[in-house]
Amino acid sequence: MSVSPRYYLGLVPHLFNPIHLDYEWFGVLWREEDNRYPTIVGYWFSKEKSEITQSVTRSGFSKWIEKSDHHIITNMYTSIRNKKKKQDWEHRTRLPILTIFKSPWSEVPSGMYILKSRDTFPLHASAVCKKRFFVWLEHSAVCENEGELQSFMKRVQEDHQIETLMKNSSLTVR
Repeated sequence: MSVSPRYYLGLVPHLFNPIHLDYEWFGVLWREEDNRYPTIVGYWFSKEKSEITQSVTRSGFSKWIEKSDHHIITNMYTSIRNKKKKQDWEHRTRLPILTIFKSPWSEVPSGMYILKSRDTFPLHASAVCKKRFFVWLEHSAVCENEGELQSFMKRVQEDHQIETLMKNSSLTVR
């Protein structure tokens, strides 16, 4: 006989939100049933703790047990972040065909380029490959500091067997 699952909600302040590039409340909802490993049902980031509980309710969950075990919740957070990092690295996307005719892509030679979303950390970094007729997003990463950005660039270099050039204060990888 199967026991209905129990839902747990864990909330922790000041964890890094990789979408908004800010430190916010993190909430994770998981279930446990029949003595199996926990299954993450959903997770949220928010400026306020109460906004997370409202989001959980809007998602259709009305009963849960609130957990405050920081270790369990941060392990789930780390698991989610690691899975997302892997997806960001492996997901390759061709940008729309008209991209090749727009600035800056219409003005630069073919090659691999590292783009930063902004000049201050944390930031989003992207490895973009311009070919004759297409522009591809090869890899992306969230970098919280200079070390993570350097690691991302090194991994792009190694995976694509390319050399690094500096041009007019912007980084170009060929």
